[in-house]
Amino acid sequence: MLVLQLLKWCLEVAEVLIAVPTVYLCILVTMVILQTNKPKIECEDQVPTPESACINFGILIPAHNEEVLLGPLLKSLSTMTYPKDLYSVYVIADNCTDSTAQVARTAGGVQVYERFDQAKRSKGHALAWAFQQLKENQSIHDAYVIFDADSIIDSKFLQAMADELKQGKEALQGYYGVLNATESPSTILRWIALTLMNHMRPFGRSLLGFSTRLTGNGMCLSHDLLEHLPWCTYGHSEDYEYYLVLLQHGTKVHYVRKAIVHSHMPPTFADMRTQDIRWESGLSLKIEQTLSLLRAGFRLRAFDCFEEIIVLLTPPLSFIVGWCILLLAGSLLLWSPPDIVASLILMSGLVYYVGSAFLLLRPDPAIYKALLLFAPKFVLWKLWVLLVLKWRKKHNSEWIRTSRPTSLTRV
Repeated sequence: MLVLQLLKWCLEVAEVLIAVPTVYLCILVTMVILQTNKPKIECEDQVPTPESACINFGILIPAHNEEVLLGPLLKSLSTMTYPKDLYSVYVIADNCTDSTAQVARTAGGVQVYERFDQAKRSKGHALAWAFQQLKENQSIHDAYVIFDADSIIDSKFLQAMADELKQGKEALQGYYGVLNATESPSTILRWIALTLMNHMRPFGRSLLGFSTRLTGNGMCLSHDLLEHLPWCTYGHSEDYEYYLVLLQHGTKVHYVRKAIVHSHMPPTFADMRTQDIRWESGLSLKIEQTLSLLRAGFRLRAFDCFEEIIVLLTPPLSFIVGWCILLLAGSLLLWSPPDIVASLILMSGLVYYVGSAFLLLRPDPAIYKALLLFAPKFVLWKLWVLLVLKWRKKHNSEWIRTSRPTSLTRV
């Protein structure tokens, strides 16, 4: 009897622990749904006047062996509606063993910086080096935008960023979506997942008045900000690490949903391995990060720091799904009706959360079939990545290129 009571108590504790992030995620997507359903104000989508386009941008593209995928990005940048004399493109060919630098030079209108440093092989090191080179060469811009080399940029990206910078904002993050969304089951699942991670969550956080994360692709930082807080992060997730630096110095990152960048995702689970390990290890919960956010929150009286702690404590969706299934199974085995109801409510919350992405994307009916067939495999894959990372003995920040196909096409 005592054992059963103890097991039920464990179930209830687990339900509370899972309920906190689930409720948090549901609040975020509810804010987005309510905002999306509001009548559109006509002036919101008006074309900006020429006078509003006065911000001078430096576009940085760190590239490690991207000779195949770099061309389409440079082509998309050349078709921007923003005035050509107000932005410059810089490709940082970092420790490349292919013809990435040559591809950039032949594109025209691109300045190429080649870096060779086998001891410092990370995107963070490449960015810090590039900022220093630009400073030494007096290539000063009002703001700097960073794109991954496998991306395609919306023609109005810079204008959307300029509108926000003119309002005095210093750190911005655009909408980072999936280019090859329907190419394969894995890209479909990535499409849904990144819509939740890179649009629904940051949009919901911004509607609540909180800061949003930097995702590394499509982020914009003002010159003044970089002078005050130079780039200084070099780990697996250098963008998130720098975001924490900003938070702890009282700087908020603003989400700009009209600044859109799409990137190519690996088409198979095997190809996703490198990317998943890098993402999950870079965002793993660290006690020192939580403590530093707590200290900064009390020192600055900044709710953004406390809210980010909730984000840090929110497990990956696959982890929450797995625990909900275990909770329901445990409740049924113990035949505890209150716990069964609680587990079903939690699972309903997850369905609502994921369903919000479908409400926004309105995918083709064939997409649902792919999700039903491959979503369980995707969840197991993500859990495997988390478990492998947990027991990995060694992590380093070396820049390992994610395997991708040899072309970039929107499917």
